[in-house]
Amino acid sequence: MTEEQPPSPIGARSYDELSQRLRQALAWAGLSHRELHRRVRRLRTARGTADLPAYNTVYRCLLPGRKRLDVELVVDIAAVLLGMDVAAEWRQAHRVITGDAIEAAVISVADHLPGGTGRFVGRQAQLRQVLEAEPEDAGVWAISGMAGVGKTRFAAEVARLLAERDRFADVRLVVNLRGFDADLPAADPAAVLEGFLRRLGASGGEIGCLTLADRSALFRRLLDGLRALILLDNAASADQVLPLLPALPTCLVLVTSRRRLAELTDARHVALDVFTPEESVELLRDGIGDERVDAERGEAADIVELVGRLPLALALVTRRLAASDEWTMADHRDRLADLRTMLRLDDGVEVALRTSYDELTEPDRILLGLLATYPGRDFDDHAAAALAGVEVGVVRRQLGDLVAANMVTARASRFELHDLVRVFAEKRVRESVQARVRRTAVGRLLDFQLATTRTALVTCYPHEAERWEDLPTPAARALVFDGADEAMAWLDAERVNLVVASGWALSEGRDEHVTRLACVMTSYFEARVHVSDALALFGNAVRVASGVTRGHVLNGLAMTHWQRGNAADSLAVLQDAIKEFDAAGESDYVLNLSGNVGLLLAGLGDYRAALPCFRRALEFAVARNNESFRARQLCNIGVAEMRLGNHSAAVDHLSQALDATRASGDRLCECRTLDGLGTTFRRMGNDTEAWACYEQALDVARQTHNRADEGKVLNHLGVLLVTAGRFDEALTHHRQAIDLAKEIGSREGALAASTDLAATLLAAGRAAEAVRCLQQAIDSANAADSRYELARAQSGLADALFAVGDPVAARKHWQTAHAAFTEMGVPEAASSMASPLPST
Repeated sequence: MTEEQPPSPIGARSYDELSQRLRQALAWAGLSHRELHRRVRRLRTARGTADLPAYNTVYRCLLPGRKRLDVELVVDIAAVLLGMDVAAEWRQAHRVITGDAIEAAVISVADHLPGGTGRFVGRQAQLRQVLEAEPEDAGVWAISGMAGVGKTRFAAEVARLLAERDRFADVRLVVNLRGFDADLPAADPAAVLEGFLRRLGASGGEIGCLTLADRSALFRRLLDGLRALILLDNAASADQVLPLLPALPTCLVLVTSRRRLAELTDARHVALDVFTPEESVELLRDGIGDERVDAERGEAADIVELVGRLPLALALVTRRLAASDEWTMADHRDRLADLRTMLRLDDGVEVALRTSYDELTEPDRILLGLLATYPGRDFDDHAAAALAGVEVGVVRRQLGDLVAANMVTARASRFELHDLVRVFAEKRVRESVQARVRRTAVGRLLDFQLATTRTALVTCYPHEAERWEDLPTPAARALVFDGADEAMAWLDAERVNLVVASGWALSEGRDEHVTRLACVMTSYFEARVHVSDALALFGNAVRVASGVTRGHVLNGLAMTHWQRGNAADSLAVLQDAIKEFDAAGESDYVLNLSGNVGLLLAGLGDYRAALPCFRRALEFAVARNNESFRARQLCNIGVAEMRLGNHSAAVDHLSQALDATRASGDRLCECRTLDGLGTTFRRMGNDTEAWACYEQALDVARQTHNRADEGKVLNHLGVLLVTAGRFDEALTHHRQAIDLAKEIGSREGALAASTDLAATLLAAGRAAEAVRCLQQAIDSANAADSRYELARAQSGLADALFAVGDPVAARKHWQTAHAAFTEMGVPEAASSMASPLPST
């Protein structure tokens, strides 16, 4: 140290003088310029700030001749050299020089609580969190949230309710710190303390000669022993707030800020999000009345979503609605939709977001704008890094800044933008960043997504690696996954984004991305289904694919229709795929697809016609030495033989399939083979072997995240539990299977499980419930193409109607089912003849 007292910025009247004080502080601390630069970077890294200054930037800050100085850099240099507690006075000195000081010192301090307009809506859980704290549990509550989320209104309501309960009633101090004011600078903490001290009885002469630290000390002395409630609204930073905290056990401080003030380490934090849909409608009702909202419920719901359930935006719309009966809710809905299309916002929302946006560093603004153009709803840090073209460590620090500023919302390991922030930021990035730069950024993201999708699917299904080895993949750096669970978790999290990105790529003419993504996602949709997403992805690709690639895409689309239960549609699409391969001279692919033709014929209940298709595909697999494909055809033949009642042939083919699938590592086929063996053994009356196969199949399905087959196995286990008289367990299994099938969009899976659920209800003596269940199942079956499942539902309904005493209606359904079973040539045709129904 070169001086006994550390240098102070007080009295500096120019940038040169402020730089001189920083040079004195450098000498006082005994650091070199290089060490100062390292420590500033270390301080910002620890704080999670993405903007790390270069050496020359720090060095020039200490040189004379500066026409401007970055206040944040000045504060960080002072903090490194002199300690974190000096930040406020260095920030204030900078304000004096830039001319903000006079306005920053003009402060209005109130001794009464602010009044709210209208009834307070929502936030009940957060109110309880604050109000149910013990009376002596004072301290600081830091209330944060994005612009317009209702922080001030919430804090005022907390204060009002505390006043009703006569808590902290001796002193009340309220001040707007103007941290994000559009027209005025943030309030000077020294000026705020002067206002507080005057309210507490101190004279101007007593206060005028006191430093900031002295004013804080006097503030604490005057409040000691008093029950005080202090509301610090709209804080810019922790530096602005810290001198204003009395740190006394009898004082409660409510701080609101658009930033999460993590530096207030002793504070308890309340983060406010947008309203729920119910709270949003309640706010509309409070403003314009129940009758008007009830008359236009749909339009009200549209308005709520168009403003993203942001309280400020809702309040603005409500005031517009209340001000004029000529504008209906439909009119306002259309106005808001038009604004969104034009990337415009209501003026009040625009101003609120702009003041938050202006506080960001330039790199953070650019990242926010690029994220606004991102074709998806949420994203992780790796996607953001690909979009921005920076290392993931850099983007993590930037995302931390944006989250702290409440411009981006963090949900677990993923992030998202509020709809209105997206509109605001997209408009600005379109104004400030060239279109080609934006397209390049999204192109980087698409390449990253495609490369990582392929890596994830090969991780989950190694036997599929050869399938797409000739398909070009972008040179983008893909994520590396630690096993199949991690890879599948990424695919599940990104599924919707990948579909949306496919649509964006289609609109931008990036046809190769659209078709390649559809091809590599085939295995994912085979296991996880998600019919609607699969139809969208393959539908996009069909529009631009040609030749062999179009054949592959059509095959994926056909199998999606089959999973949905539309076997007839699927067969037509598959025939188109075969034509594409024929035209391209790819006879191997035609033979390959004969197995899928067999699956579709089996879905239509024509097992006899399906068997030759499976056998042709088997011959092709043997000739090409493709063990995985061979296993699948053996499994298909075994299941078809089982359906036709040829149990010995079924066991033989399924056993061969099990050996082949385990040799090839095709675990999707292993699950289906075990399930087929279980059902065959059950039909043969060997329940012990059936149970063992089903349990193994369920384990494999869960290990491979195969939700479609998991539901089927659960349902089959339920059927087996019925034979043991364990009806409640059986019903639970059936219902789990139905829920899974509905979630992934498998109509046939839901139908099969519903029919078996009804059979279990009937066996448990709940015939009336079984009738209702089967009637619903038949309605669903009539919309599907599964003759086999429809016939089972008809047969089950006949049994249930007979049990409830309606033999006439039962006979009609039994005859329909018997005719269908007979036409399909399945064993159920013979067993249905033993029905207890009376003859006509």
